[in-house]
Amino acid sequence: MRTAATHHAIDNRPQWVLWGVLFGVMLAELLTSLVDPQVGLVAHAALLVGLTLYGALGRLDAARKLALALTLAPLIRLLSLALPLARFPQLAWYPMVAVPLFLAAGLLIRLLGLSRQTLGLRVGSLPLQLMLVGGGLGLGALEYTILKPAPLLNSLAPDALWLPALSLIICTGLSEELIFRGLLQPVAMPALGRWAIAYVALLFAVLHIGYLSVLDVVFVFAVGLVFGYIVRLGGSILGVSLAHGLTNITLFLLLPYAARNPGALANVMPWVVAAGSSVAILAIYMLILRTLVQQAAVAPHIPSWGNIREQRRRAGLAYIDLAERTGISVRTLAEIEHGLRLPQPEQIQLIANALGAS
Repeated sequence: MRTAATHHAIDNRPQWVLWGVLFGVMLAELLTSLVDPQVGLVAHAALLVGLTLYGALGRLDAARKLALALTLAPLIRLLSLALPLARFPQLAWYPMVAVPLFLAAGLLIRLLGLSRQTLGLRVGSLPLQLMLVGGGLGLGALEYTILKPAPLLNSLAPDALWLPALSLIICTGLSEELIFRGLLQPVAMPALGRWAIAYVALLFAVLHIGYLSVLDVVFVFAVGLVFGYIVRLGGSILGVSLAHGLTNITLFLLLPYAARNPGALANVMPWVVAAGSSVAILAIYMLILRTLVQQAAVAPHIPSWGNIREQRRRAGLAYIDLAERTGISVRTLAEIEHGLRLPQPEQIQLIANALGAS
């Protein structure tokens, strides 16, 4: 019979591999940016092959599922290095990289059996999700002060603006949020528990090393954390995807043009940024308040049999064992255990029965 101590080791043994992968991606990005892109390409290719082999060989547990999902990180950089992007204008780069990424993400979603709800591909509270979008104006303005990119457009006339703006929303906002907050974050939860959101945010930040700005990497990490918790609170990637797209529209299209062409847009942008950011902050406050109200409603039904993690380990059960006994998915159990999901009364009873608690 397996002991609780043995299961403790089984639960935590793969984590050093996963954190090592994060370090490996960071090292590959540094090699790409500071040494030679060809060296970085080889490093990312090695990561891709290693993650694929680790994920494919052996039982498809939480760590191996995350390893397979993490193949998207080196793939992002391999596409940007291997595709002949320099032959095309910068605005064409985004769809050229995003289309194969969407295909790869779709294959992983199917392989890992992730539902639309798990991915956050639902509306959620539509008013709150739409209120979050305005935050992209403030985030774009903050990142513009860090990077100061050159303007990508010579005109902001509607016929010149709509296609680049749509491309940034779909090919950066939706694609990156689907990958990081929609796919990687829920897959990381059973493997890393409470560290999942920070892990994905760090990975998201590390892939911005190419801008050669430590301040921007820190900024992107903070944004990744905020977006991660927003998705956990709201259960949807709609708001953060649109806010992410608007961030890049503000960063690459609106503010660079306004800086080069002082006029009405430059005068009105501070007010628009302030208004949009205020509405987004209000939406985040309302999401937090709603969660607290839900927790208060569930609290009286939570039994007094103690910490689930401690009880599970005392019983010598891994997540997969508890999932088999309760019929609750491994990801949901991990989120409940780490306080990232409110358990339903029937889930509480199933877990209690499985752990032999009253």
